[in-house]
Amino acid sequence: MIPGNGVTVATRRETGQKGRWYKPRRCSICRAFIWVHTIALKEPVGAPEPLQEWILCKPCHEALLVEIHRSSIRSPARLRIAMGLVASERSPKAYHVHRHLGEQWEFQREFTWFVWLLVLFGLLHLVILVILLAVPK
Repeated sequence: MIPGNGVTVATRRETGQKGRWYKPRRCSICRAFIWVHTIALKEPVGAPEPLQEWILCKPCHEALLVEIHRSSIRSPARLRIAMGLVASERSPKAYHVHRHLGEQWEFQREFTWFVWLLVLFGLLHLVILVILLAVPK
């Protein structure tokens, strides 16, 4: 309606979709795209605020169910605790031990170079000492 005169102006109606593509969702834990079968989980009412909601893929959901069944905690925060444990294992930003193995390997490589240079430095000085002792005065 146009304000003031009470007349309705007809506009062109849009038919069909609005040109939107299907937007796949990402798993809240592993950040993988979920094309079908999204699993939405909400925390129970008794959980501490703020109540969370997660969207999971099937492998993460199965890992979550295993963790929940393994848990002996029976409080409303059980889902959040299990979610944190699963995310600490499956998240791409999770702490992985193999990252430190690379740093350890780099340190061992540099340390090996340092030891070899020390050995060569000692051998060079030994050769110089032998030459100085062998030269007649």
